Formats: sequence, C-alpha cells, structure tokens
Amino acid sequence: MNIAVITGSRADYGLLEWPLKLLRDDPFFAVAEVKIWGHSAPQALQAMSDYLSDASPDMVLLLGDRFEIMAAAWAAHLQRIPIAHIGGGDITRGSYDDAMRDAISRMATLHFVTNRRAWWRLKLRGYRNVHLVGSPGIDYIRHADWKRERPFPGPYIVVSYQAETIDGVIDLDAVNKAARGRHSIWITPNLDRGNDAIPPGESFGHAEFLNLLYHCEEFVGNSSAILYEAPELGVKCTMVGKRQLGRVRPWGDGRASERIVKVLKAYGQATH
Repeated sequence: MNIAVITGSRADYGLLEWPLKLLRDDPFFAVAEVKIWGHSAPQALQAMSDYLSDASPDMVLLLGDRFEIMAAAWAAHLQRIPIAHIGGGDITRGSYDDAMRDAISRMATLHFVTNRRAWWRLKLRGYRNVHLVGSPGIDYIRHADWKRERPFPGPYIVVSYQAETIDGVIDLDAVNKAARGRHSIWITPNLDRGNDAIPPGESFGHAEFLNLLYHCEEFVGNSSAILYEAPELGVKCTMVGKRQLGRVRPWGDGRASERIVKVLKAYGQATH
C-alpha cells in the first residue's frame, strides 16, 4: 500500500515521527514523507496538487488543523485520494484552526482521535471509521531516544506564543507577566497571521525541543504542546489567553501508533 505522510511544520512532524517509524517497519507499506514546511496555503495547495497528481498514492496520512494541512487535504480530496486524519474532533475556540480541523474531518475517510470527547463529537456528526487511538506524540516520548543533558546550565523557562487568530489578540504583557523576568527561551512562532508582532525566537528539532522542555522550569504560552507533550514530561505550564480554549489533554498509553498502523493496514487489505 502506497501511503504519503504529509507534514506542514516541525509541530505536526514531531507527532508523526513514531507512526512514520512503524509504517516504515511494516513491509506492507511503501511510505513517502512529504514536507510542505514554510508554505502559504496557496503554495501548499499547488505543491500537493502537483505531487499527488504525479505520485498517486493509495492514501494520505495527515495530522492536525493547520492551513498547510487543510490545503493538502483539499488537494487529496479533489483527486479522490482517501485521507486518514489524526486529531479531528478537537476544539480550539481562539484560533481559526478550529474551522479548518472540522473541514479536514469532513473530507477524511479514516479518523484517528486522541480523546473520548473528540470521538463523541465526530460520531454525533455522523462520521464513520472513527477510532480512538490516543496521541502518537506520547508514543515518541515513551519509546524514542531523545533525552540528553541539560541544554543550559542555569534555570530557564520556555515560551511559545502565537497570535489568537480568531480575533488577532496578541497579549505580550500577559506573557511577560507569566515569565516574571526569568531566563526565557522563546520558540520561533509559526506563519500565522499576526505572528510578525511576536518576538523572534529559536527553532529546535523535535527531539531537541522535548529535551529543552524536559529540563525547563516552566512552559509558558499558548502552544498545543502545553497539552500534547508537556504533561507527559511532567513540566509545569502556564497557558496564556484563549487560543487553545476548549482543547483537552489527549489520552495516551504509548500504543497509539500501533493502533493507527493496524487500522491503515486493515483498510489497505480490504481495498486492494
């Protein structure tokens, strides 16, 4: 089964690393990893339309709710390529990602959700093939070799803050109040509208980012990582603003990726 795994940024790539590993370990799958990092929505749509037209995979696997991922889903839908989507059914009332996530779910064939509320939400909308698998990001934290020495000798906090795209609110005063003058490592914001007003930061690979969080004193901001990765690491967090309003902490037992691969394989065997 030819499957294309599409990622739009470091954030969703990190959560897909363990599913990618298990897919590659199974000879049933021929896996193509496609990155559309740093693309605008039109650029992502064009790039994915061209790629899918040429490669014609049997399915695409997507995660999340970013505009790059919605563009990839749209391209696949227009070419009648089935979509497997991780993370549907969540809510983020402070971000326009909320509507894009629902749009991706509407186009998807297989739904892999990370919590029971999301499962119920999709089922109540009448969607089929909804599977409660948990968060694959927890799989990576539990099984991968990412722990290293402290990246900085003294205490520090990590700050990851983005504009609230639903209404453009940027509350840097609240962020600085939470930081309390401590040594702060700011993470480079994404390409969302309004983020050019956020202080520039640093970029880290997924393993480096986890290690940075693991050793920090506190994680401040409004990143989904406050819910998806930090709790598993036991990191103290302060959520600022409403960007993630409505989102719940995902469930996970370290086996989400196994469940995802099992469902994908069963689908491939039934349709090919």
